[in-house]
Amino acid sequence: MNVLILGARAPACLEWARAFEEAGWAVSVGDSLSQPLSRFSRSVQQYIRLPEPRKDPVAWIEALAAAIKTQRIDLLLPTCEEVFYLAHGLERLLPLCRVLTSDFSLLHRLHHKGHFAAMVDGWSVTAPETHLLTDRQSLLTFADEAARWVFKPAYSRFASQTLIRPSAQQLNDVQPTQAEPWIAQRFIEGQEFCSFSILIDGELRAHSCYHPRYRVGRGSGIYFQPSTPEPVRQFLEHFGQETAYNGQVGFDFIKDRNGRFHVLECNPRATSGVHLFDNQRQLLVNSLSHSCEQILEPTLEPRMIALAMLLFAAPRRLFSPQYWRDYTIARDVIVQKGDWWPLIAQTCSLTEIITRAVSRRCGLLAASTADIEWNGQPLREHTP
Repeated sequence: MNVLILGARAPACLEWARAFEEAGWAVSVGDSLSQPLSRFSRSVQQYIRLPEPRKDPVAWIEALAAAIKTQRIDLLLPTCEEVFYLAHGLERLLPLCRVLTSDFSLLHRLHHKGHFAAMVDGWSVTAPETHLLTDRQSLLTFADEAARWVFKPAYSRFASQTLIRPSAQQLNDVQPTQAEPWIAQRFIEGQEFCSFSILIDGELRAHSCYHPRYRVGRGSGIYFQPSTPEPVRQFLEHFGQETAYNGQVGFDFIKDRNGRFHVLECNPRATSGVHLFDNQRQLLVNSLSHSCEQILEPTLEPRMIALAMLLFAAPRRLFSPQYWRDYTIARDVIVQKGDWWPLIAQTCSLTEIITRAVSRRCGLLAASTADIEWNGQPLREHTP
């Protein structure tokens, strides 16, 4: 069996490549970067350089179709935001192989933070009070009590533009429009949790939840402490029943002081929770095809991205015994026995992203997804 995993820059792709290789599949990975992380793993037999989907979605779909035919791909698995372009071109690819994604309209509802909050209204775990902002006037209605709210673009990632309880002055630079809407979401103090799940036609097959103990700023977690909150699992089961979702999905939650969970947003793609299955890889791959009596859940050992922990977390915690205890007990998700090249590849990938950031005049986080992210812009229809 042959699999093509997209988003080769992502640690999640590396995890999936190792999983499929252990399960006996021939693994290809694809990306628009020339030196993505997963390309250098011993688990990968073939790297496929693709065009940038955001620049030309139709050309990207055609390149995928050609790769599927050439490599005789049986399964196409997205891991990053290219999933939106993939879902948009699903009609072209479905006759060629199995594609693990839901339809575009559902992904859009989940990706848009305002639409998602409305979608879960009335569920046992709901979103905090959320308002859609599409013009400057709607934003100004919150200026006097901005310290009670969180503001972020309806289409965004890594919390890179999120304003948490800002001053009225900090809101001055925010300019929501119909094309680039924002949301105001009531601030809830508490502990953060993130989930990763696999659903096949709405059936929950694999599920993990973790506390991101260490982060890069306010954004991506780099240390994953497994947890098993029952309300989160029940939310995922309900989500599957309501949507018949197909593919990987992640959610961000907050547990308030009273122990109640609130869902903040949805990431309809792979998230770092996939690493929690690194000692159950064959079972993880099997979950994509075979229904099991029990939902696959991870063991409780913490995982981390060790290089990121040393570069971003350690400088502020050099003399923290707790930090070094946490670091010592966690397993690195990038470098693992018998597969050392991804350690060097991290430097190559970072260098390429820095180059893109300079040439495109944007920050590193923006550059890391600029070619694959989708922010609600119209997509050209594919014509055979």
